[in-house]
Amino acid sequence: MASIQKFTHDAMCSQSCHVDREYDNPSNKDIDPERTALNYSFPMNHNGMSNFEYYKELISEKYLYGRGSRREKDAITGCGWVVTLPKEIHGDSEKENAFFSGVYSFVSERYGEENIIANSVHYDEAGLPHIHIVFCPVTTLDHDIIQNKTVRTTNAVKLDSGRYEYTYRFKLDENGEKIPLKNYAHMSDYYDEKIDANSVLNKAELQHFHTDLQKYLSDNGIEGSIITGKTGTNFSVKELKKFTSKTGLYLDKIQEFQGDKSLLESYADYANKSMDLTATEARNAELEKKLTDLEQALTSTQQLLSESKETILSQNRELQAASERVKALETELLQTKSKLIEFESTQKAYTWEEDSSWGNNSSNTQKSYEEEKLW
Repeated sequence: MASIQKFTHDAMCSQSCHVDREYDNPSNKDIDPERTALNYSFPMNHNGMSNFEYYKELISEKYLYGRGSRREKDAITGCGWVVTLPKEIHGDSEKENAFFSGVYSFVSERYGEENIIANSVHYDEAGLPHIHIVFCPVTTLDHDIIQNKTVRTTNAVKLDSGRYEYTYRFKLDENGEKIPLKNYAHMSDYYDEKIDANSVLNKAELQHFHTDLQKYLSDNGIEGSIITGKTGTNFSVKELKKFTSKTGLYLDKIQEFQGDKSLLESYADYANKSMDLTATEARNAELEKKLTDLEQALTSTQQLLSESKETILSQNRELQAASERVKALETELLQTKSKLIEFESTQKAYTWEEDSSWGNNSSNTQKSYEEEKLW
């Protein structure tokens, strides 16, 4: 499996440090410092310069659009392939080294050995071992296209070399070539090559890289299958590590690789279906858990409703009994009031009779008193 990355000038510095492990405390938590000693790289001819120094000299010799302007910092000046060791040869050191050597040779021949900036086989990161190959995307500069697109002058004269010469504002280099001054739109005519990631890593290149690499390995008797599980696309480094360390979706054996698109598509279909099945199973497990929780919640709610219903019925019975007691008390109260009224009426009649009787007795007493007095 292989993944491509693109870098600006600033990012190339960081990438060089990452590939060559030029730091004491790596921020990448997947790196195991105790295994860093297992990493190795293939020799490159940088004339005694460090990788980054060689990179800076290389791009200074190529045409770079926007050089000298604010656009330069956003220009893509470097690219990098990350190729992971196939699982079927993992553990066989001889086959591992042959595989990584074959990958490095293929990339060097494809993009130019002189354009390789750095390479390193990493055994100290999570997942399977992999190789980083960083290079500058260099391609031939078409002076006719540049002339038509950027040169707005009739003073340019095309030389036998294919370059254009200007009759004003130039200086001579060590070979006597005329170099335009201060006019960066015309600077392209001084170079025969340019840094252009979009041209080097176009759609066709990305579509054929895996099949061409596989054919190169097979033609040279090198074991290992370059299968990404996706046809016509590439994994990011993050996706690549996740795929190699967790899914286990590899072809155990490929007896003969013919660069057949159907083989890639069949495996991609298998890998995608397997991934979809895993995702579906996880989703089903999640849904089943939610269903179980809902059923438990429903059972609890039904039990609560049943208890509430029984409580309401009990309270209704108590309320009905209380209502009957109230009615009985009201009836008793009415009866008591009736008896009280009857008693009060009887009492008034009795009092009136006594009052009448007392008046008669008083008259008789007065008469007897007077009679007694006379006597």
